[in-house]
Amino acid sequence: MKKYSILLILFFTFCSQTTSNETVEEAIISTTESITKESEETPELYVMLLWHQHQPYYPKDDDGNFSKPWVRLHATKDYLDMVELVQDFEGLQVTFNLTPTLMNQLNELSNGSKDIYWVHTEIEANKLTDIQKDFLRDRFFDINSRIINTYPRYVELRNLRQNPQEWTLQEYTDLQVLFNLGWTDPKYLSTEPLNKIVEKGSNFSEADKKLVLEIHKELIDKVIPEHLYAYKNNHIELITTPFAHPILPLIHNSDLGKIGDTTSDFPKNTFSFEDDARAHVRKGKDVFFENFGHYPNGMWPAEGAVAQEVLKYFNDEDIFWIATGQNPLEKSLDVKIQRWVGGVASKPELLYRPWNTVLPNGETIPIFFRDNYLSDKMFGYSEKRTDLSIQEFENTILKLREKTSDLDFIPVVSIIADGENFWENYSNDGIDFLNGMYTVLTKYDWLETITPTDYLKMYGDNLETIDELYPSSWFQPNFATWIGETDENRAWDHLYQTRIDFEEAKKSGNFSDEQINQAYEYMLLAEGSDWFWWYGLDQDSSVDYYFDQAFKDLLSMVYVSLGLEKPSF
Repeated sequence: MKKYSILLILFFTFCSQTTSNETVEEAIISTTESITKESEETPELYVMLLWHQHQPYYPKDDDGNFSKPWVRLHATKDYLDMVELVQDFEGLQVTFNLTPTLMNQLNELSNGSKDIYWVHTEIEANKLTDIQKDFLRDRFFDINSRIINTYPRYVELRNLRQNPQEWTLQEYTDLQVLFNLGWTDPKYLSTEPLNKIVEKGSNFSEADKKLVLEIHKELIDKVIPEHLYAYKNNHIELITTPFAHPILPLIHNSDLGKIGDTTSDFPKNTFSFEDDARAHVRKGKDVFFENFGHYPNGMWPAEGAVAQEVLKYFNDEDIFWIATGQNPLEKSLDVKIQRWVGGVASKPELLYRPWNTVLPNGETIPIFFRDNYLSDKMFGYSEKRTDLSIQEFENTILKLREKTSDLDFIPVVSIIADGENFWENYSNDGIDFLNGMYTVLTKYDWLETITPTDYLKMYGDNLETIDELYPSSWFQPNFATWIGETDENRAWDHLYQTRIDFEEAKKSGNFSDEQINQAYEYMLLAEGSDWFWWYGLDQDSSVDYYFDQAFKDLLSMVYVSLGLEKPSF
């Protein structure tokens, strides 16, 4: 189709340009040059790359410290250097999704909050209690073994881990420093002042430890401003997720989970609170505005969880587009997309384009659908040597061009992946792979990276329509990871009871607006997807007890905020 279109343009343009003062040869040359220039400016293939950056809200302990360190440590190892790297490549366009719970915690850390790992790092070795020493030996090996293996001293300490009686004060100090160095991006470790500490290798001082934490604070402070800088300089699009990263269809009505899962038992109570679903979208948008000074055009629904019934919440808040996984597309169109050799979808005309969805009021919301193969490969590429992974990625891109050449539209391949949790599996924390990947994406004239908003500005008037969006998540044709198992169902019933108790308190008129607002904030945080993800047998964090307690802590804070007695659960 593309070749025929160019021939038609050539013919009609030739006819219109030929005059009595111009030879046929001159007209052909002029027209050819014009079309060549246009073809150079219009690519044959687009890639929409979206990195999803998310952490749940980790409840604080009695001293006001976050109960987990992952916001800080992904900030120092992943968030900042990823957005900095994009700006090194001319023409590269990337979309970053920062969730509201992540942004809120980054701001709290910038404003003086700490996490319990940070607090345990600060304690001088000669002042550590036995309980604190146990914590260090238990938790300061919460890091990928690949990283531990890069530090001979860290390996020694790991070998000593089960023999606490042999530990000296110096070894505790070394462990405090190495854990925090290990969770710092190699880019920052290779420059002043951290490179001098890395070179020491062991026998670190209290001053070394203090300096590492100071650098961590500086890196955290830069994360949000650097994203804004990259946005203002047209390198990236910024979007967000509904407030507490909820499975929005289940907040709307938990019975939607039964559509794709007909064999599981479900909670005793149906959780259905449209006000909460609406609040998650609105508050997510508002948190984004507070950080970046404008509202997002798009949203990534948590876990790509979508359904026809929840589209109205995005539309009501003027969200221009959303994205999800491949499963909702397949189920909505009743097709199965296989893979050709090289990873290209068997139905490129369906997957490599956004689709419109229609609301009852006639308005539409475009949806981008994740290419599962290339997106999941962001995890799998770490299993190979970096140069081989880059070559494999490039080969897939070349195959995509070949297999989409006859489409009557310019396709867009959506690569949507976690931007946090796999880089430590790569050599050099993924820096070499990302450099190679971005080089591939910017080296060909026929290939361009693009943001969803820019694609829709050009081609949004020509989208096909999905009549009914099937309730599904990004990686399953249902919501079975979050509901249907015994522990999950029990958690939903606890959530339901707390929500009913909150509603009665709100209607009673016995509580101040401040109490109600604070309690509702905790209620929404408890509706986040992360807690339900780890319940049941289908997922295992190795610390499931923590997520269970974190969920219950958030429920507890609803009652504490209102001054009410907590239920036994």
